Order: sequence, then C-alpha cells, then structure tokens
Amino acid sequence: MTIPTKKYFTRKNDNDIITSRTDLDLIERKDETVWIMNHLFLNPEQHDQHEISLIMHDVVVFVQESEKKIWPLDPIAIKYFKQHPELEAIWYNKPFNF
Repeated sequence: MTIPTKKYFTRKNDNDIITSRTDLDLIERKDETVWIMNHLFLNPEQHDQHEISLIMHDVVVFVQESEKKIWPLDPIAIKYFKQHPELEAIWYNKPFNF
C-alpha cells in the first residue's frame, strides 16, 4: 500500500454543510515517520455531540491501517486521546503530564 503524505477527513451533514474537518501530514522525525494532526475543526452550529467521535474514528482507522503513529497537536484531539487510553499505542510523543 502506498501511503499518501497528506490525508483529509471531512464530515458533512445531510445539507452538505461541513460539520467537522481535519487533515494529517506524514512527517519524518529522527526516530520514525508519523502523522501529524495540527488542527481539528468542529462547526459550532452544525455538529452534534458525537461529531468528534465520528471523525476521530475515521482518523484512527486510517492511522492504524497505515501502521504509523499520530502526533495530535490540537487541544481537542489531545483531549480525545487522553480520554481513550486504548489509543496509547498509536499516540506519538504523548505528553508526560497525562
């Protein structure tokens, strides 16, 4: 499988309005190649309470299939990873204070 260096995730509602969006960049670190997640957009007027779980599910499945780790930098994404310890194996550069 050829891995792209950029991956977009967009969720829309039935009216074709974006409810959430994020993208990943594949970067080379000294120790390994990882996906970096700079931001996670949640449309404040269009998303429901489960939106973060829906988009993060898509992200996690993709990252696991790529056999790489992810380095979330967005505070919402970091909070999500903190609340899901089962994702620790794919969390690159996890902060020590968690």
